[in-house]
Amino acid sequence: MKLELSLTQEFRNEIKALLKETIKEELNTISSPQENKKADDKMLSREEASQFLGCSLTSLWHYQRKNLIPYHQVGRRILFSKSDLVNHLKVEAIK
Repeated sequence: MKLELSLTQEFRNEIKALLKETIKEELNTISSPQENKKADDKMLSREEASQFLGCSLTSLWHYQRKNLIPYHQVGRRILFSKSDLVNHLKVEAIK
């Protein structure tokens, strides 16, 4: 059983335009590392860090207490650097 699919030229042009637009957006994201670095330098609260890591606040607390993830303490406040978390995840993925 052979199935043939024919696309109209208009549909092909629309797909090409969408692909070009998507590729341009991705290249702009990649080509501006300064902007990405600024976003990565953001300090996250416990709630933000747990959402970023996809874990519960309890799990985050255990990771922090066991020094499994990097964190900063400012007074009584615990903060997590987004770039530190990303780098830590990359290192852990390699292990």
